[in-house]
Amino acid sequence: MSNSVHSAVPSIAPSSRTMAGMHPSAKLLLFLLAGSLALIFQDPRYLAGVALLHLLLVSRIGWTRSLFRTFLILGGISSVFTAVSWLLFVRAGNAYWEGTIPWIGYAIQITETGILWSIGMGLRIATLVMLSVFYLFTTSPREMAMALKGIGLPFSIGFLISLIFRFIPLVKNDLATIREAQMVRGVRWDRGSLFTKLKAYAALIIPLIFTSLKRVQLIANALDSKGFQIRNRKHRYYRMPRWKGQEIAWIVISACLVGLCLYLARLSPNMYGILIPTRI
Repeated sequence: MSNSVHSAVPSIAPSSRTMAGMHPSAKLLLFLLAGSLALIFQDPRYLAGVALLHLLLVSRIGWTRSLFRTFLILGGISSVFTAVSWLLFVRAGNAYWEGTIPWIGYAIQITETGILWSIGMGLRIATLVMLSVFYLFTTSPREMAMALKGIGLPFSIGFLISLIFRFIPLVKNDLATIREAQMVRGVRWDRGSLFTKLKAYAALIIPLIFTSLKRVQLIANALDSKGFQIRNRKHRYYRMPRWKGQEIAWIVISACLVGLCLYLARLSPNMYGILIPTRI
């Protein structure tokens, strides 16, 4: 596989060597089971423990600088936004402050439960982003497609998803090329009025759109020439890895632990980190 195709996601972390021999579907299922823990609990004290557990797991496997930087940006922004947006819209619990949104008269308030809920939702999003970023950074597009195929999804769906990730670095390279070409022509993005800056950015976006459309057409023609069809069940990988007994055991044990946590959380909500039983 060529470097341009293999680099569809950011460079695979050295930590992926730890999971290099694992079946792609087993890796995907383990990440999904780990992420489901963050969806079971609502109390930030429990979610902090789940986040710490996932952080230790990811740190054990290994971080890269780009992975950590991406997590700080995506996880930080999304978790803070989620916490702030939930803070005023939870009506359960004792109210510390009450008010209304001007013009529409919608009642808002800050409650004891709302504070815990907003912090918990922020931790939940941060945990899910951390696992998602780590999985994307340590898994090639081909492995993603094979993982989806291994859990029962049609080959065509997994293959199309892998094409999306392979398309990302190509668009990034096109953007860099267009930017350099426009800089040679004297286009600047840090000077002038707002209208001038928007016009300069249009000089980047418009060529990028037409270049991407042209590449999509080329890929579509290539797939047609090879007889690719969405509903063709004969499409397959010729070298699908085999499941190992150890991988199956890990998945069964993880699924049992997650099921036990879900059972306890729903059996005694107040005791096992459920703030509002009617919500996920």
